[in-house]
Amino acid sequence: MKTDSTVRRTRAPAAPLSTGTRERVLDVAHEMIRERGDAAISLVEVASRAGLSRQTLYLLFGNRAGLLHALVDRLDATSAGPDNLVRARSRQRDDFEPYVRAWFDYLPALLPVARALSAAAAAGDADALHAWQSRQDKLRQGYSQFARALGSGGLLRPGWTEKTAADWLLALTHVDLWQHLVVEAGWPPAAYVDRIVATLRETLLATPRER
Repeated sequence: MKTDSTVRRTRAPAAPLSTGTRERVLDVAHEMIRERGDAAISLVEVASRAGLSRQTLYLLFGNRAGLLHALVDRLDATSAGPDNLVRARSRQRDDFEPYVRAWFDYLPALLPVARALSAAAAAGDADALHAWQSRQDKLRQGYSQFARALGSGGLLRPGWTEKTAADWLLALTHVDLWQHLVVEAGWPPAAYVDRIVATLRETLLATPRER
């Protein structure tokens, strides 16, 4: 025979957290990151502003890195940026310029969260480092594709390997360089992108005499 306490323990569990709750938390976190410009947010602060318990955020995201990663995933899902990058990769295998320009078109929307992930990783947050590296790996896959095409076609300048060429592409399109020159130094974005593309072409592509 069931006692009252047994009945209480065997009642149906509480309803799962709604998609609306998750989206509200992501909206709040994104707003806080835009306000602060870095990763100086905690689950406690986000929960307080969202009017939820800290435990709710742990259930939704696991930790702060999980929250930041979810923000980037939502940007990917709601922006044309990732699709534009895929199209740029499929057009001309040995011309990285459309891909680089597609990345820079997407970067301003991604920048606040990307900077937050990068800052958290630099501060020693292992989970944030993993989330940040997963973002970089996606971009690097495209650069590696172009570097292989340039290498196999004899279009790389002497002294470059496919690996170092991909490293160079990733370094010159890194969010930190955009932050330093466009955000902090005030370079016009269009001029910045043109200069980066020109520098990549000058340093990576062999001249007709070198081919």
